[in-house]
Amino acid sequence: MSNISLSPHFELHEFTKSATARDYGINNEPSAEHVENLRALCVHTLEPLREALRLPVVITSGFRTKALNSKLAHSSDRSQHMLGEAADFYVGQPQVSGSKCQVSGQNRRELLIKAFRTIILDESIVFDQLIIYPTFIHVSYTTHRKNRNKLTQGFGNGKYHALTRAEALMLE
Repeated sequence: MSNISLSPHFELHEFTKSATARDYGINNEPSAEHVENLRALCVHTLEPLREALRLPVVITSGFRTKALNSKLAHSSDRSQHMLGEAADFYVGQPQVSGSKCQVSGQNRRELLIKAFRTIILDESIVFDQLIIYPTFIHVSYTTHRKNRNKLTQGFGNGKYHALTRAEALMLE
């Protein structure tokens, strides 16, 4: 099931791979409903972002079973990851150890800010929740209710700050 295409640039395996699941022997296989939720996330949010930026969107965390989610620090028991409605990502080339094509930390942050602003400003990109962290972005999309367009800054230590649209667009 893991090589299913969700959209032109995203495949299911990108959303189910997990070192934590592997380390704990957890089966992180989504149900058909989870796959459809991931497909909606790709079609309505991630694919339009990739097209707007013309850069790879690298998924670092996607679908999580309840068992996997419980093993992760700072994870919520209400996480949209468990529904297949959320993904964490960065923009640019995938990190390859020892590769000269890696994006520097400063450039990676600039790309995150660019992606964050693009999601907010591009009317073709629909989202429920958008959280920018120091090194990645969390985005969600739901088909079960109206998407909230909720903007938040995460500091990576379990602390968060709700943002207005104006504050979000001023982040650096």
